[in-house]
Amino acid sequence: MLALLVGMPLIAVLMYFLSPDLGVMPLGAFTAVTISSMAGLLASTTLSVSIINERTQGAYDLFLVRPVRRSHLLIAKYLAVVGCVILAAAAAIVIANAYDWSVQGVIDLGGLRQPTLIVITMACVSCAVAVLVGTLVKSVLLGVILTIYGGNQLSAAIVLTSLENLMSIEASAVVGLSLATVVLVVALVLFKRKVSA
Repeated sequence: MLALLVGMPLIAVLMYFLSPDLGVMPLGAFTAVTISSMAGLLASTTLSVSIINERTQGAYDLFLVRPVRRSHLLIAKYLAVVGCVILAAAAAIVIANAYDWSVQGVIDLGGLRQPTLIVITMACVSCAVAVLVGTLVKSVLLGVILTIYGGNQLSAAIVLTSLENLMSIEASAVVGLSLATVVLVVALVLFKRKVSA
């Protein structure tokens, strides 16, 4: 978590100042897009690898004798990872927007709505796909590939509909969060069947 909190803002600022062709794009907007993609990608990949390793090593078999629902294990992992990504991204967005506000001289809190919704949507969708991949796949390499190309691309496609003005950011977030919920429910049902089988 500490690496995300420190590393994400630092990476976004470095990339912003090292990219010569950004024109007048504010640091806050650049950070939102960069951080939501990178943080979701790193977190979802870690999540799927963790689930695959624990499942193949039989760690979930230990919970069969405890009064813990198997679905609660995955939900707790999902919420912990999504929460960490959202906190790290929020810190990066606030730092980037503080820089923009200091340069512009105007504080605009309304400008935080779109980046926040983008981060939440991308984190939820990519991590839900990671949970699904972790429950279906036994190979870590295949899990990483599916998570990167499945979860991250799917979450980016949903967010791009709002960035290309095909729908509002709120509608895009509703679609993304609904999809994340459906994918997570499917993953939980499949996980329950796989562990009990």
